[in-house]
Amino acid sequence: MGFLDKLTQQASGVASTVAEKTQEVAKVGQLQVQLRNLNGEERDALVEFGREAFNLHQANALAERSGELAGPAAKIVDIRAQIAAKEQEIAAVKSDGSAGDAAPASDTVESSAEEVADAPAAETPPPPPGGAPTV
Repeated sequence: MGFLDKLTQQASGVASTVAEKTQEVAKVGQLQVQLRNLNGEERDALVEFGREAFNLHQANALAERSGELAGPAAKIVDIRAQIAAKEQEIAAVKSDGSAGDAAPASDTVESSAEEVADAPAAETPPPPPGGAPTV
């Protein structure tokens, strides 16, 4: 009977380890989707910033009206801070070896799964509106 008890104990240990690793992989995947979305937001903010700067440059008003770029620049700084925090969170989950020690993510797996469908399209920049030259 001791052999069966030992075998049962080992099997439950393996099942527990598999469950923990599965949770870790799911957590890292979810965080990577969020990071990918933040990178897309950063790209969009940089495009908007460049568009605004170019428009001011074309109007020969870049030096006088550079304050108009403060809002978009602050948005870029904020998104970059979020990206750095997300990268640290991913590193913490990977180094801890378990998802239970990391801070909880704000999105659910279901909402992140929907966001994945948009990720491939975000890799190519959108065409400029009205045929405007690109920066």
